[in-house]
Amino acid sequence: MTKLVVRFSLIALLVLVSACKPIWYKPPDTPEALWQLRSEKLATLTTWAIKGRTAITQGKEGWNAGISWSEQQGAFQINLTGPFAQGGVVLKGDQQQVVLTMAGGKKITSTTPERLLEEHLGVRMPVSALRDWVRGLPATKQKVDTMELDIEGRITYLKQQDWEVEILRYVPFEQYYLPAKIFIKHPDVSLRLIIRDWDKAE
Repeated sequence: MTKLVVRFSLIALLVLVSACKPIWYKPPDTPEALWQLRSEKLATLTTWAIKGRTAITQGKEGWNAGISWSEQQGAFQINLTGPFAQGGVVLKGDQQQVVLTMAGGKKITSTTPERLLEEHLGVRMPVSALRDWVRGLPATKQKVDTMELDIEGRITYLKQQDWEVEILRYVPFEQYYLPAKIFIKHPDVSLRLIIRDWDKAE
């Protein structure tokens, strides 16, 4: 009789525990699964604008600049102000051409923004990769060596072709969570980008 009571008690307990779990219950998504959904959504964000500040250290030299960056369907414009930018420069480009407008109005063209900045300002800035990194995505044209995610599926650390990217803070913008503090390291240069505002490009 005692064994029968114990058996029925166990069955009742199992039924009770099962009843406490909603029928729609599913295990929480893994960071990798959340990242897959997030990356697909971020890839649709092709029109945006940011304002903030950047600090670049290259060898024994260092520069600071205000930055205003807008992106519209593959075309971009970056305004840099401050000592690093020698009074202010504008970098505009698309898939065909990139134009650097100096503070005095002189215009210089090239096929890549990196070449223009390095040859005419002496600064190594990975603009092409930053167009993806700033949204919290790996650079599409570089192999991903290492990628670390937080529990929400957001990139916290990324390594691509000797570039190390740390995203230390995210902020909400419309239906997205986007980077607000990015540290980037390379064997011969480091860059800090603090984003103050996210907005829609006009």
